[in-house]
Amino acid sequence: MAEGSTSRPDFSGVPESGVKELHRQGELCLLGTIQLALAADQRATTLSGIFGAGAVALAAAMAGLVSGEHPNLVLIASAATTAFFLFVGALLCAWSAKPTDFFVGGYEPRYLAVSCADEVYALRYAAEDLQVRIDANRDTLEKSALRQTWGRRVAAAGVPAGVIVLCIMLSLSGQCSLF
Repeated sequence: MAEGSTSRPDFSGVPESGVKELHRQGELCLLGTIQLALAADQRATTLSGIFGAGAVALAAAMAGLVSGEHPNLVLIASAATTAFFLFVGALLCAWSAKPTDFFVGGYEPRYLAVSCADEVYALRYAAEDLQVRIDANRDTLEKSALRQTWGRRVAAAGVPAGVIVLCIMLSLSGQCSLF
């Protein structure tokens, strides 16, 4: 069972006429959580690649600055700061797309066959189980979204952090009187 699953609801009070619709809607909702998870993973993977590429580009620029005849430590420190933030943001976004337990729709017939002698009971049981699966999937999605949000925040903080380091280093070296 996926992490964060909740206790099983009780749908025994649902009238027979509504059990099929309840089950159908549960399957649709479960499918929707799967589609959301796929989209979130694609977004996280894309952001991870973009942030990682930015970090690598800044690292390459730093290599050029370091290997020059007169390395500019102010620019190197500023680029290193920004690259660090971008790299950490890339790692957080990649972490949000990590493989995890996730429930998919449908049931293996061998597990459902035992309860199918009474169709209404089987559909009630399946609807209750669908709700547990939906809750577990949503919990997993929320945790992943939080990691992705922090990845974006850290990466977005990279540019201001690099500018702050640039200004501080320039003021310490006497080349700028901002501070």
